[in-house]
Amino acid sequence: MLTIIYGFIVLILIAVSLYKGGYLLCTLSCLLTTVYLCAILPIPGKDRKVRTSPTQVVFRFDESRYLQLTGSGCRGKLYYIDEKSQVYNELAVHSAEVLTEPFAHTAGDYIFVPYETYSGVLYSQDGGRIFKTVHTSPGLWREKVKGTVVVNNQLFTETVIDNNPHFNPHFKDTVEGMYRSAKPYGSHIATDILSYEELDKRMKFERFGGKRWQSDITELPQLPSDYKGWYKWQCDPDKEQYAIVYNRFTPLITLQSQLHHWLKLDNGDK
Repeated sequence: MLTIIYGFIVLILIAVSLYKGGYLLCTLSCLLTTVYLCAILPIPGKDRKVRTSPTQVVFRFDESRYLQLTGSGCRGKLYYIDEKSQVYNELAVHSAEVLTEPFAHTAGDYIFVPYETYSGVLYSQDGGRIFKTVHTSPGLWREKVKGTVVVNNQLFTETVIDNNPHFNPHFKDTVEGMYRSAKPYGSHIATDILSYEELDKRMKFERFGGKRWQSDITELPQLPSDYKGWYKWQCDPDKEQYAIVYNRFTPLITLQSQLHHWLKLDNGDK
């Protein structure tokens, strides 16, 4: 009812200003007409809730260092984050997949993040500021991996033996046993993460540069008693995340609400 009354008053002012003229009367009628139209005209659009790629921590080295994945179905962009040292490094643009095998990693300057296929490993020697790539030799297959442990800045990956005759024939060149990275002291990681058998083969080549460890091992090394990290990557494949896309006309909607309140139209009498 008030809307009709206000509209009637505005029409009278317009008619009077057209009939009698006058600067003040015309200005007043134009102003009231503008206010009235702003109060009653519908404004398009509204805020929308849209689904976005969920972000979750998939592995934690300690309380301040972790791996974060942004993507659906536990696949997407992978980041290494160190909140204490303010390191934020993108490891994979969109194709990283969460590892499901046992994985433990003590916190140190050396950081190892295997590919989802285990054919290679991203590694850093400076606390995650710069990552490079090193390959397993011969190339590992994910189905062969039993678990991975990183202790004393050195990576160890244990493989399993499968006697199934229908096992993938591509695995015939894969060396069984323990794969290791080079020891961190005295040299860089060089080119490969090797098994003991592969290390012996390469010792025949002078340019290889000598042994990287003195003995073979048959099982993963023990973690320190004060280990604070996770023992496996974690991810919820059904996790959902939403964001609000705000309407670009929101300021006008706010102004209109204020006009409704001023004109006593916010009680439903519009």
